[in-house]
Amino acid sequence: MARKKRNDRNHVIYQITSPTGERYIGITFVRGRAFKRSAKIRWEAHIRNALDYDRQNLLSVAIREHGIEGFRREVLEIIRGKQSAHDRERELIATTQPELNMEGMGRKINSIKVLKSCKTSASVV
Repeated sequence: MARKKRNDRNHVIYQITSPTGERYIGITFVRGRAFKRSAKIRWEAHIRNALDYDRQNLLSVAIREHGIEGFRREVLEIIRGKQSAHDRERELIATTQPELNMEGMGRKINSIKVLKSCKTSASVV
């Protein structure tokens, strides 16, 4: 007999803020009752994705550009149930529009590089 799918697990919605103030909102499941530790484990996965696997998303690019030391992490909410947590994460992203979540919503990695090169060439002139 198949085991019943669990839907009552707690999830952490967290925010990562870069040294430049750009934000990322994410979600992870809670391991036991360790809310902050669960968010820290997910942060370490973001670091691995950026540095070891060379992922090309906005958060990974920001981690490579700024290094890991200047980033701040905080737990925003703890939500019970997977679907409820994912719905709330989408709601938070829609209302706060964190800059590092905006890939696919009009902001691309190439546009960041273009903006930075424009700022650099403008300061040279």
